[in-house]
Amino acid sequence: MIITPNAYSGLKKNKYLSTKYSEVNLRNGPGLGQLILFKILAKGYPVEIIEKYENWYKVSDYKNRIGWVSKTQLSNSNYGILTKDIEKLYNFPSLSSKQLALVKSGYILKILKCKVHWCKVEDPKVSGWILKNSLWGFVND
Repeated sequence: MIITPNAYSGLKKNKYLSTKYSEVNLRNGPGLGQLILFKILAKGYPVEIIEKYENWYKVSDYKNRIGWVSKTQLSNSNYGILTKDIEKLYNFPSLSSKQLALVKSGYILKILKCKVHWCKVEDPKVSGWILKNSLWGFVND
């Protein structure tokens, strides 16, 4: 069997999933017997699907770290990770709106909905609007 980078079936180009659990192993190949390259220690951590083999996905994160993860460890829940050093969270999708919080690089937020330039996001403590181009890990339509 030959697998090419675009050989995953039923997935759109730039398909993103997120981790279902707070600890997920990324391996150097598909299968439980493969070496663990690193662990993702966050529920909702977004990953981009590169390839699929049986019940395993080859994924990449926002730092371009690549590994294989079991399909059972991933979710369709929509999360984004902040890629800028710091970004403001606003009450409404406007720079003149009240600032609710500062979000630091690497922080994971659940994406509720997006508009042209903004996404409505939440975490357990706050929800608000953030500039869409500061997030990675979702299909940016």
